Amino acid sequence: MKILLLGSGGREHALALKLTSAAGAVDLVSAPGSDALGELGACVSLDLEAPAAVAAWCAAHRPDLVVVGPEVPLVAGVGDAVRALGIPVFGHDAATARLEGSKAFAKAFMARHGIPCAASHTVTDLAAGEALIEGWAHGFPIVLKADGLAAGKGVVLAPDKAEALRTFRAFMAGQFGEASRTVVFEAPLVGMELSLHVLVDVDARHAAYAMLPACQDHKRIFEGDRGPNTGGMGAFGPIPFLRPEDVERMRRDLVEPTVRGLQKDGLTARGVLFLGVMWTASGPELLEYNVRFGDPETQVLMQLLDEDLAGLLMEVAEGRFRARDLKVKPHTAITVVLAAEDYPEGAKKEVPITVGAPAVTLIHAGTRKQNGQWVTNGGRVMNLAASAPDLTAARAAVLEALGEVGWSGMQVRRDIGLKALAHAQAGKTVQDPW
Repeated sequence: MKILLLGSGGREHALALKLTSAAGAVDLVSAPGSDALGELGACVSLDLEAPAAVAAWCAAHRPDLVVVGPEVPLVAGVGDAVRALGIPVFGHDAATARLEGSKAFAKAFMARHGIPCAASHTVTDLAAGEALIEGWAHGFPIVLKADGLAAGKGVVLAPDKAEALRTFRAFMAGQFGEASRTVVFEAPLVGMELSLHVLVDVDARHAAYAMLPACQDHKRIFEGDRGPNTGGMGAFGPIPFLRPEDVERMRRDLVEPTVRGLQKDGLTARGVLFLGVMWTASGPELLEYNVRFGDPETQVLMQLLDEDLAGLLMEVAEGRFRARDLKVKPHTAITVVLAAEDYPEGAKKEVPITVGAPAVTLIHAGTRKQNGQWVTNGGRVMNLAASAPDLTAARAAVLEALGEVGWSGMQVRRDIGLKALAHAQAGKTVQDPW
């Protein structure tokens, strides 16, 4: 099977490792790819924000399947352009990708279909937004979200009125261009955050989905959940204290209304939905939709999934997926992110990396090869990922492997999963204070 994989980061390297490990032969092409992805197949230079360019390459080379990693090409309409050629695409069309591409669209979808979420208001006018802040009825902090894609930087938790006004005015002045000229205000949700991935295959005649194990990400740069937010410093799954009835509640309250809503609204969905969930005192509530696999959650899920990934994604892409329980290993998986010096404010690049022989999966996220030597080339540089019978054993495996990989200034959290492990060992559940 010839597969075109769009993207270049750790998520795509994790997908590529899984795709190429299958029993059947996979001819992998990555765009734009990376030096690490180049070791698993060819790389081609394509502008992922230009649907016509991607479609032209596909028309000339006829891949059997296109797998879209990041959200930007989906929002731009790459899926639509390639599907028009009759080529299967694992990745939603532009209309469905608005669930991530527009916070206002997503909130209206949640409200329309009765999906539990934070109280919110959407504004497009400076005076209206300032008045909303002055008379904010939900208490502080206020969550302000730029409506469009803002490279993960368009969400601010404003602790007081002054910060809310400053943030809102900056948004409306075009801090993120057109993406922040519409702003969603939300009441904050308090509880335990988790990540839920769902494969979805929905059109007017057919609606099928399958849930993957819930994961938990760690956003803060420093141990003990301190310091600024990042794209994610590590994750694990499944969550040891999440009971079967908790999973079923997320299915009933969040997943099934989403799938029904897609079909009711006439939206076609052929890919994955990543639901950011906050488990509050009232139960699970939806923070946001993402229309692609999460990073670093993908690195965890690929350790757990016990299926032929290429065949599974093709079923979804061709609209012939049938709802079932996916085969997953009876394990816990974990990934730990190895980040560059100065991350998340910046990233010190071209620092030589020492790579020994880690007894776990090594995933490249922001690296390149320079004269045969791996060097840093991004903020999140590498991941170590492992699965084991339980979270304690999985943590031990990646912590031991940390001695095999390193560079000057490397940042890493050694407490990934530790808080959850203590929570579980204390006999607490998802409903207990976090």
